[in-house]
This record gives sequence, C-alpha cells and structure tokens, in this order.
Amino acid sequence: MKLDTKGIEELITRLDQLNGNVKEAVDDVLTQAGETIRDDTREAIQPQHLPAGGKYSNGDTDNSIIDYPKVEWSGTIAEIGVGFDFGKPGAGGYLISGSPKMKPDYELQRIYKQKKYMRSLQKDMGDLISVYIEEALGG
Repeated sequence: MKLDTKGIEELITRLDQLNGNVKEAVDDVLTQAGETIRDDTREAIQPQHLPAGGKYSNGDTDNSIIDYPKVEWSGTIAEIGVGFDFGKPGAGGYLISGSPKMKPDYELQRIYKQKKYMRSLQKDMGDLISVYIEEALGG
C-alpha cells in the first residue's frame, strides 16, 4: 500500500517551522492510520465479505494482520507496516486481488486499491497534523 504524502509533508514542514514536535506528530499520525487500516482490514475479512462466505477460512489470514503497527525511523524518514504480514500464512494478497478461481474480497479491494479510501486517510492525517500546528501556535 502506498500513500501520497505530499499534502501532509507541507503541513509537517509548517509544524517544523513553528518548532513543533514533528517526530511526535508523525508517530501519532502514522500510528493512527495504521490502526484504522488494521480495524478496517479486520472488518473486511469477516465471513460475509469473503469468497464463498468464508467457508474455507481457517483463521490464518486473520492471524496475519499486523495488529500493532509500529513507526520505524531511518534518519528523517518514517515508515509503518500495515495490512497483512506476508511472512505469515494467510491469503491476504489473494483476497485483495482475487485469482483465476476466486473473486476478490471487495472490501479489501476498497481499502488497498481504491483512491477514495486513501484520500480519506490523507484527510484524517492532515487534520491530526493541523491539531499539532494549532498547539504549536499556542492555540
């Protein structure tokens, strides 16, 4: 999953110019986005959304969801793992895109492939950074 952060980067630059706590803000924003994606992913793999009504689900996909997304810093670059841990057993990738014999989970497609979901996440992230900017301005 890739998220365009250009608008957010501008807000972070503004926060930095105000001597706000950029690292704390970025940690907070990314963690909240990761938790939103986790919760939405859990909802999307409920039996009513799965192919064949979840008849073939054995719990591996649920267990492969990243439960506690953590922000990792490399210098001034922050990243966070979200969605499925593909190092664990599960069908997350197949459920997102489908296969020749299986329809995709349309709720997962909405989360991981549609721009509307990404725009909503970006808006939420921007709103949270704006709170940090207001605090830095003394508001």
